Amino acid sequence: MKFLFLILFGSFIYACSTSLSTTQNINFKAQWDTTRVLKNPHKGWYHHLLDNGIDRYAISNDSLFRTFPAMDHLYIRLAWSYLEPAEGQYDWHRIDEVVEKYVPLGYQFSFRISSKETGTFPGSVGQELNGVQYATPAWVQKAGAKGTVALNGGVRSWVPKWDDAVYLEKLDHFHHAFAARYDGQPWLRYVDIGSIGDWGEGHTSFSTKVPPTVAEVKANIGIFLKNYQKSQLVVTDDLLYYGKPEAEVKTLYDYVVANGISLRDDSPLVDWYMQQNMDTWSVSHPQFYDPLYLKKPIVFELQHYGDVKKDGNWLGKNGAEKIAKYGYSGAEVMRKAIETMHATYIGYHGYAEEWLADNPDLTKELANLCGYWYFPVSASYPSKMKAGNNEISITWLNKGVAPAYTPYELSLRFESENPKNSFTLLPFSSGNKNWLPGMNKIENYSLELPAQTKEGSYTLKFRLEEIYGETIQPIQLGLSESSIDKSGFVVLGNVKI
Repeated sequence: MKFLFLILFGSFIYACSTSLSTTQNINFKAQWDTTRVLKNPHKGWYHHLLDNGIDRYAISNDSLFRTFPAMDHLYIRLAWSYLEPAEGQYDWHRIDEVVEKYVPLGYQFSFRISSKETGTFPGSVGQELNGVQYATPAWVQKAGAKGTVALNGGVRSWVPKWDDAVYLEKLDHFHHAFAARYDGQPWLRYVDIGSIGDWGEGHTSFSTKVPPTVAEVKANIGIFLKNYQKSQLVVTDDLLYYGKPEAEVKTLYDYVVANGISLRDDSPLVDWYMQQNMDTWSVSHPQFYDPLYLKKPIVFELQHYGDVKKDGNWLGKNGAEKIAKYGYSGAEVMRKAIETMHATYIGYHGYAEEWLADNPDLTKELANLCGYWYFPVSASYPSKMKAGNNEISITWLNKGVAPAYTPYELSLRFESENPKNSFTLLPFSSGNKNWLPGMNKIENYSLELPAQTKEGSYTLKFRLEEIYGETIQPIQLGLSESSIDKSGFVVLGNVKI
């Protein structure tokens, strides 16, 4: 009996070891590349174009601009008076010209249409009447909308009463027309709610200095919720807190979040916020972004880059020199602000040529850091598979500061020495929306091999991809280029079927 027991036990151990030997394990860390800039959708840099009017931040060198690492979209901020100079008469040419030029080159767009600017006609606003500047078209006032003329820096500009019935009616009609033309376009990243406050930022620091009320803010937001049913809406954080007690701030924040609106911060590295909020890297309300970033993409807008330099808050190549009064470099503050906000889209708010010349290395670093940044850590799979159900496991790491908000598919490719036998399985959900920053996430995938699969040896490969319509875009991973084939697939290993 003892001898029989030993035989059976030995057979059990042999069977287990044989079974274990059929599972192949691979570690990808030796293939990681943390410096190669990845160009992936739904994240990256944006360039302010037609910002502060129609002349500032123009792209003077398209060839250079095309080399900008991970440039995702162009951000257009225009005064309403440029687009509807007379009631019901729309002039879209300034938008359409840049859209027609840059969308075919692979760029996306976002919009803010403002109702109050601080500059003058014709560069910053579309109309001037009796020495008064109109970002909101002058005909809105003539139609009976109430407002006031504010003086700032020698410039007189008309400020609408933000909840005036006539103003809201005309604003609604405009955005109905704007949304009919642009809402849901495949190249539109988001629409920024900019109909209230100076520069559309929600504050009135450079005009009346009278904070918009909760009712005024909700009335303006309501127009966007009504007209934009397809595109992501974004609002600047100033609109929620400027001149308001905490109870009202919470009311507006809850209202925005409940309606699926995301946030942006237009103030990082503004000198005043550097002085007041260095403990949170010049981000005044970090609590706004966490946990919102788990559901919606956050937008980071640097203070005008030229002003950051003029204020002495950006020193040396790549902004790497420490600012004596703070003990940190400008680049450190920017990096930490992006991390604090969990920003998916980041803007330098300046001229592309100047920014790139000053910050070639930082540009690449932050292009990867913002949003998601995926690395396969390890994988396991059976070295022998059969027709029917099989399972593989991949551990993923997101080194970015935010999750992705778009689901990506996993595609598996089986390549045979005989090309006629090679095949690719139908893509299936990768689970990527659950890959949170800094966390390893194990995903177990079931795959069904077709009954007609030919027996033999195969090289098993995988690819992460976004599928929209008939278009497939591979999602680039943080691996060396030598680890990825020309179709974007990465080798898992050899299997027998």
